[in-house]
Amino acid sequence: MLRPTIAAVVVVVAALVATSAGAQPAAERRPPGKQNDAADAYGEMLRRTDSDAYARYVRLRAARDASLAELNRAQDRYRSAGPELRAVSLPQMRAARKKYAADEAAFLDFLDERDRKTLEQYRAATEQINKLLEQRTRAREDLRELTKE
Repeated sequence: MLRPTIAAVVVVVAALVATSAGAQPAAERRPPGKQNDAADAYGEMLRRTDSDAYARYVRLRAARDASLAELNRAQDRYRSAGPELRAVSLPQMRAARKKYAADEAAFLDFLDERDRKTLEQYRAATEQINKLLEQRTRAREDLRELTKE
């Protein structure tokens, strides 16, 4: 009876670790290889446990990655343009930055929602374990009473 609960707790903790690894702000991100490994592991966990959430995760991650690539291209165009042409590329860069910010915010909202759900599952599992511990404590007390007689 306790083993499924422990397994649930392990899955929850693994999800929290993977989520926090994939959701670091842009300035604090790890090198791409490690970041992708953590994000891929999180995605794989979602694929196995919640196919709807996995589909949403893939869609939001792809949108964020595409808008980041577009922002990088817009910034490159802005940097490579001479001072007289920067005014032309500035609106494109601002639009790309705005799109990236919106896509990143949507991705972070998804991760927050999943983390809150995971925390609630963790709380429920903890409550279940605590009830089992209380039951065993009462059983031990009953057994001690039986041995006193």
